[in-house]
Amino acid sequence: MFVSPDPRSHADLRHATIAMTEAIIRALSEPGPRSPLDPTALAAAVANIDPLPEDGAALDAVLHDLAPVLEGGIRLGDPNCVAHLHPAPLIEAAVAELAIGVTNQSMDAFDASPAATFVEDALVTRLAQLHGFPQGSGVMTMGGTASNLLGLLLARDRAGEDVRRRGLPPNRWRIAASATSHDSVRRSAALLGLGTEAVIGVPTDPDGRMSVEALHERTAGEEVIAIVGTAGTTDLGAIDPLDALADHAQRLGAWFHVDAAVGSGLMLSDTHRRRLDGIERANSITADLHKLWWMPFGASALLVPDVGALRAVHHASVYLNRPEDEAEGQLNLVGRSLDTSRRFDAFKVLVALRTRGRRQLGAMVDTVLDLTQYAGGAIERHPELELVAPPHTVMVAFRRLGDDARNIAIHRSLFATGEAVIGRTTVDGRVALKLTLLNPDTTRAQIDALLDLISAAATPAA
Repeated sequence: MFVSPDPRSHADLRHATIAMTEAIIRALSEPGPRSPLDPTALAAAVANIDPLPEDGAALDAVLHDLAPVLEGGIRLGDPNCVAHLHPAPLIEAAVAELAIGVTNQSMDAFDASPAATFVEDALVTRLAQLHGFPQGSGVMTMGGTASNLLGLLLARDRAGEDVRRRGLPPNRWRIAASATSHDSVRRSAALLGLGTEAVIGVPTDPDGRMSVEALHERTAGEEVIAIVGTAGTTDLGAIDPLDALADHAQRLGAWFHVDAAVGSGLMLSDTHRRRLDGIERANSITADLHKLWWMPFGASALLVPDVGALRAVHHASVYLNRPEDEAEGQLNLVGRSLDTSRRFDAFKVLVALRTRGRRQLGAMVDTVLDLTQYAGGAIERHPELELVAPPHTVMVAFRRLGDDARNIAIHRSLFATGEAVIGRTTVDGRVALKLTLLNPDTTRAQIDALLDLISAAATPAA
């Protein structure tokens, strides 16, 4: 039975929703940040599941068989689950995913998603205003990588004449970004035909922010078409000096893109929003809503001060955004996007933002940033731990005193036992551990207990 206006399908939907909810609750009720099953056991459990049996089964039976899949993941709401920029989502946003799936709107053409088209346009317009674009708008994307790609595509197409149709001309075009900017900047350069070596990696200061002096030196004599400022680096959470970067982009006539995948959430906070001063001078902004906005994947946006800039990706299709319909003012979001069929992810964001409101979300941002500062201080006070750099947003990079092998062993052992899921990276050529604190319900006492657990894990067995 498909979901349809037929009342019989409504009963099926109700039964399926209840069954799935109960399966999720069972999985989330398990203790700890993850199942202690080792990868071999997990692989064996999944290997026993036939993805395409000859005959189907009742949903209850299927969910029973798939219990190891849900239970074998990580439990993001646990205070010891602090590895990645990967929050436990707001319940109302997660529940809205059901409506997105059941109604199955496609965000390409107006006649495939009439109300949804207006909702997404209104949402990205409001987000653009929040980020300092009073007349701006944008488009939803699947994630920060897609948003960065789209922003840099706009920069590339602005640099050359009719690049999309004629292809790249011979060029020496360069993109300047900090050495610790997200890898998607370099991947985007490759996908755009510029090559990864077109990205000038600008050194950072001791706090992880792009050095303006180094930016001036590295871009001298280069044909820079874009400067990327990062508002929240992946490892240290550092925020580049956006105003100074905007000044330099203006001098060079370069596109200024701000990757605020992490930092856009600070715009919700009355306390912290000024830390992003200069973002309003960007030509495009990446804002990830599945980070410090607590949305389920995927929910990102590419914001621009003038939606006309997105005409660079516009393509008229006789079966979607028909020229004669658009000439009469019809809005088809496929004209702003690199995707064609696309989910109505704006709905879950709309539900959650209207349920929580900016003040409550801003208070949540304040809470996790305060918690991160506390964690940094606790690490500095801990006799067996050392802080790698001062925390700026929600990431804390640190080490257990000792060599790289010891820190690798800590990360692996805590994950293997299921006691904690923490991050591991490399900073300045050395292995570092990392906490990413996205749960506003986490307490300082739980942070202290986690740090003691990390320290104890480093003690060799007798």
